[in-house]
Amino acid sequence: MPSTVVVKMNTCNKTHRITVSMRDDGDMDVEIETDCFNVKDYARRLNRISLEDVTDFCNSKIVAPDIRIALSVPCLCPMGVFNAAWQECGMLSKRLCSRVGSNEIILSGDTLAPDDTESNDVD
Repeated sequence: MPSTVVVKMNTCNKTHRITVSMRDDGDMDVEIETDCFNVKDYARRLNRISLEDVTDFCNSKIVAPDIRIALSVPCLCPMGVFNAAWQECGMLSKRLCSRVGSNEIILSGDTLAPDDTESNDVD
């Protein structure tokens, strides 16, 4: 069954729905639905990945400069592809992902509650 994640980029007000599906040959198809012109360009370049692309970050086509050329550095779409692919490969539990709902990047350190700063060793 395909694995889907949604990336919400609040800084640019764009949303990306990423679906990764395992193929019979072991590769994976990548489908990205988005309202972002730059991510659409990325999606045209990245429509099939291998297990090596999912496990070898440094050599992965998911983050290869010629594939993500139109994306800005802070764009989280490639990380969404990794997360969907990890779920599809069974390396990230779909049940866990369903339970926790999301991961976060908090762009302003002053938004942390006092309890959060103690448990996460944030200065």
